[in-house]
Amino acid sequence: MIAGIAIFVFIYAVILFLGNMGERVERYSNLKFTQSTSNHPVIDKTDIVYNGSSNSIGLGEIESVLEKSYPYYASLQYDLKEKFLKRTQSFIHKKIFIIKNNEGYREMPVLVSAAAIQLTFGLNDYLLPFYKYIRIYPSEYFGDDFKVLAGNVKNNTITIAWSHFLEGNEDLNDGSNVGLHEMSHALYFQKVVIDNDHSRDFCRSYDHLLSACKEAFQTEIAGTKNLYSTYADTDLQEFWAESVEIFFEKPNELYLEYPSVYEAMKTLLNQNPLNKMYPVSETTSFMSQRLAKILKYIGV
Repeated sequence: MIAGIAIFVFIYAVILFLGNMGERVERYSNLKFTQSTSNHPVIDKTDIVYNGSSNSIGLGEIESVLEKSYPYYASLQYDLKEKFLKRTQSFIHKKIFIIKNNEGYREMPVLVSAAAIQLTFGLNDYLLPFYKYIRIYPSEYFGDDFKVLAGNVKNNTITIAWSHFLEGNEDLNDGSNVGLHEMSHALYFQKVVIDNDHSRDFCRSYDHLLSACKEAFQTEIAGTKNLYSTYADTDLQEFWAESVEIFFEKPNELYLEYPSVYEAMKTLLNQNPLNKMYPVSETTSFMSQRLAKILKYIGV
């Protein structure tokens, strides 16, 4: 009897180990993909290169651009606006922007960076350090496989088509936002693939979200519901990115149609977009600190 239990435990442990090994192999393959070419993207002579570390865009200018052109920021309470501004400036300082246009728009680095800050606003780590370069095309462009793209993430570069980015910002209720979409791919690779051993809490929350997404994914493919686009049905990575878009732009619909996806996303990103003025939730660590202060105060 004891020997039988021991064999069962051993087999279960082997299955668990192989499952984890498969997941690690998949994530390692993704890591190799992000590092498959040179760390320096090709820069044409006509490109405008803006190195964020030059510190030529001040907080005042960033604030002016965001108040005018970034509704997520404009809706925030004052204290969160201040935090958002400083994070956006820090993000810009860490990136090199390659603007493929004969005109350099100073709002480009600000608004594209704001998309990354919106996505990561509830997280402590928000700089996406692996992605050093952000390339901005004036409109859609050809990818390496000659597909027409509105944005993509490859190696250490995030690429955005500016016209599509602006369209996504102009209509905040259509569930389509290329800035959030591409930053979602970058966040996945940064946290789940590259920083896996250092972001275990995020990875566990992401795996929980992925389980909820798999159920919604099957529902969408079956045609029972149609909250997502047909492009999201191509694979779970695209489903994840579009889930982020819908989470921020159609929170009511996502909550009603797929409450498990909404709650898992809320936990993962530590945000609740249904509360536009104060979307960031209190973190567990913050609440633990507050509880510790209360207990100390009452002498427990």
